[in-house]
Amino acid sequence: MDGRGLWSPALVNATNRSTNASNGGDSLRAIARDLHLSRGTVNRFARAADATELLFAATHRSTLIDDHRLCLHHRWMEGCTNASALAQEIQQLGYRGDVNTVRRHLKPYRNGTIPQTAPLPHMIVRRVTGWITRRPEHLTDTERKYLTELCEHSPALATTTTYARRLALMVRERRSEHLANGMRRDHAAIQAALTTTYTSGAVEGNVTRIKLLKRQMYGRANFDHLRRRILLPQ
Repeated sequence: MDGRGLWSPALVNATNRSTNASNGGDSLRAIARDLHLSRGTVNRFARAADATELLFAATHRSTLIDDHRLCLHHRWMEGCTNASALAQEIQQLGYRGDVNTVRRHLKPYRNGTIPQTAPLPHMIVRRVTGWITRRPEHLTDTERKYLTELCEHSPALATTTTYARRLALMVRERRSEHLANGMRRDHAAIQAALTTTYTSGAVEGNVTRIKLLKRQMYGRANFDHLRRRILLPQ
């Protein structure tokens, strides 16, 4: 049976009651108690226009395999249909899930429902941010195409992309350009950071280490013990 058929009545009931609450009906706390749901879930139902919106969100969540859907598609079309082998391949590319997730993803392929075109990546903030911050030459043709389309539909995103890449180029090539008015008072420090090889990375690393040691020993050791651990690292 389709999952929508199982969940639709419950979603419709919860959504209707939550909407009524927002319009002056029962309180969200009372609805959460009656339906045995968390208040966060009831709040989400109240904000939704209808149950269809909730069902769409539930079936279009991002998953661990999203970043590797394109790779799996190409490998399947090349003749590699072993889920275990494909899972090992994408694990080397950063996949953190298990082989069962890969098997579920490939089930439509085994049933003969093979997409005619490569699957498109889900447009989530983290993925689009990665496209903007990475070097343009490191993007795939698909990633470059969709970033271009997004920029065409959103002038603000296009401007953000332009300035982000200009800043990345300034840092990589260690050169300074015109800075915003709010940064002019720190012009000397910013110019030095962009044009010299000096870095405060070592200092920041030690500060992070000291904070870690302090938190590990909080309530269990005095200052003398902390001083020894910092000065005499194991």
